[in-house]
Amino acid sequence: MRHGKYAKLWLEIVVVAASVLALVLLLYFVMIVSFQNGAQSASVTMRLANRIAAEVFEKPTEEKVEAVSLMIRYGAHLALFFVVGLVTAFVSMVIFRNYFRIAGILLSGAACYMLAYYTEYYKQYVEGRHFQMTDVKLNWYGSLAGIVCMVGSYFLNRLLVKLSS
Repeated sequence: MRHGKYAKLWLEIVVVAASVLALVLLLYFVMIVSFQNGAQSASVTMRLANRIAAEVFEKPTEEKVEAVSLMIRYGAHLALFFVVGLVTAFVSMVIFRNYFRIAGILLSGAACYMLAYYTEYYKQYVEGRHFQMTDVKLNWYGSLAGIVCMVGSYFLNRLLVKLSS
């Protein structure tokens, strides 16, 4: 009986450690992408926008390429921070149990908002980059969507477990 108890505790420790490690690696990636040189960031986005515009439009104009570039940039903010919100909510739900899960979700929301704001704030100190409140909002909406998806999947899982019993 004791062996099973220790095995369960060991499994919980491994899951928490792996979750926190995944979150730290994700945040490291966010920092690398966020603090990329402005010219380098724009170059990558424009190359991709030119390729997509060439596939979508017969003769893409400069305005169409700019529109595709803007969509890529906005999509990147939403997608990256969606994953941040999802992982942060997961880690908070693993660490905080029972009634404390609500506090964990609120803390993950606060952490995501701070990350959304400060990654943009500190861009003004990177050559060729600048602060944009629009990007903060996109980051926050992406994080919020990830948090909502994680909480929704938690409740859906609980409902399915209850229905299968």
